[in-house]
Amino acid sequence: MSRKLHLTTRKVHRYLGLFIGVQFLFWTLGGLYFSWNNMNDVHGKTLLDKSEKSFSFKVSQSLVRCLDLLELKEGFKGDQIQGVILGKDSILRVSNEKGTRLIALSHGTYRLRNELTKEEVLTFVESRLYEPIPVKNTELLKNTVSKHHEYRGKPLPAYIVKLEHETDTKVYVHPELAKITTVRNNNWRRFDFLWMLHVMDFETRDEITNWMLRVFSILGLLTILSGFYLFYLSSSTIRKIKQQF
Repeated sequence: MSRKLHLTTRKVHRYLGLFIGVQFLFWTLGGLYFSWNNMNDVHGKTLLDKSEKSFSFKVSQSLVRCLDLLELKEGFKGDQIQGVILGKDSILRVSNEKGTRLIALSHGTYRLRNELTKEEVLTFVESRLYEPIPVKNTELLKNTVSKHHEYRGKPLPAYIVKLEHETDTKVYVHPELAKITTVRNNNWRRFDFLWMLHVMDFETRDEITNWMLRVFSILGLLTILSGFYLFYLSSSTIRKIKQQF
């Protein structure tokens, strides 16, 4: 019985290892890449400063009147106004239940301003670079993107500013928010690909509670347990201990 159980356990362990061995390799490679990587570079922080240059201000009566005239007062809360420095300009990003609008602030007066133009986006990105980097091209992304796109899940529209750099860096700027929404480079793309293999979500790459990952995790656990049990069955030391009792 012991020999039959030994052979059956060995067979189960061998086929489980063969079946999920490739995924084990992906998990290991992904873990090594994640733990040894520079996350600042993955998030694009080594080439430019993504943090917003903000300023504090008081919600004055003139601002409230301005919001009322611009029909932005409805659903408005004080913490939904952000003061942002855009180049040489000071602007207010005002949000309410209807959306977000930009207000230009100049010498205590307020006026509604349009979304950033292509030229303003370019100047905005260049002002955030730590060192001058040529821009390859700039294009506007209007329509929805696929689940596999590197800009998936981010607000649209967005300008894509492609930098002339060995990392193939793309800076995404939302013109209506006057904000850099994300930065993508080759390091991030490799990270994203390995993360997809790691969590086994081949669509959005963000869902770690998918059934494929659950199944392979259980199979991985069975492989480990069968290995421990196989050691128990084949260990001469354990056999000697059992004989003493």
